[in-house]
Amino acid sequence: MNQSPELKAILNAIPADFADPAADYQSVRKTFEGFHGHPTGSDLQITFSTYGGVRCGEYELRGGLNYPIAFHCHGGAFVSTPLDAYHFYAEIIARQTGCRVVMPDYRLAPEHPWPAAPDDCFQSYLGLLKSGIPPSAIVLFGESCGGSLALALLTKLRDKNLPMPACFISLTGWFDLSVAGRSVEARDPFLTAQWVRNRGLDYTGGALPLDDPAVSPAYADLSGLPPMYLQIGQYDTVREGALTLGACALQDGVDVLMESWPGMVHGWHGLVNAGVPEAAAAWKAIRHYVESACDV
Repeated sequence: MNQSPELKAILNAIPADFADPAADYQSVRKTFEGFHGHPTGSDLQITFSTYGGVRCGEYELRGGLNYPIAFHCHGGAFVSTPLDAYHFYAEIIARQTGCRVVMPDYRLAPEHPWPAAPDDCFQSYLGLLKSGIPPSAIVLFGESCGGSLALALLTKLRDKNLPMPACFISLTGWFDLSVAGRSVEARDPFLTAQWVRNRGLDYTGGALPLDDPAVSPAYADLSGLPPMYLQIGQYDTVREGALTLGACALQDGVDVLMESWPGMVHGWHGLVNAGVPEAAAAWKAIRHYVESACDV
């Protein structure tokens, strides 16, 4: 599949040093400022709640179904883009899936290294359950680094014998912070392998290796986890981790749907508001999956 003109135009406009391997976390924050924090529509209702002691954003479209609940572990490379700059992505999920969205404002590295972020996601998910939301009505999303946070949440729920969400949906999730396997980064302007590893070092603070299953769920025991939907871009720098995760999920008896999206790069789902047809097609498939998983 050839890339659409809309996608090519955006990729050609990305600065060559967007994912400079030499960038530190402060540079990443400054770079990301121009790509996040977009205004949201007037029909998106944003409120703030505290679940499990963690501040969370809640997002509903006026007049929409707002069901099921999308619990979203957002991206930002572990170091950047707090909740108040990420409302636009919650709006994307709400518009494209019909879900009400809950997004935890997890703590960022390196000021708050692992396990702060996964702990916040875990506590806020439990708080959402305690508020009366049944787990069967929750769809877990994980975007970019949020993919590994979402998998950490699932494995901890399993280990503690706590209720699981209906399913997990990966939006170009990072599942191997060591970025092992065949490199495809030359075709992905958004990530380089060493940049990802450096963000992993910011996140772990050197407390454990980057391929430790605690931070790289591609190598974790996935048995007993709920169904997974992995849309994998051909040129995504972190593609190999998603492929490994999918293979391990199959071997561990998990219901996994793994799709190839030729020509796609990291984060292409977030380009739907820019009129990129591949992003619109990906979200259409995700909406169908959500509706099937939750009997909408």
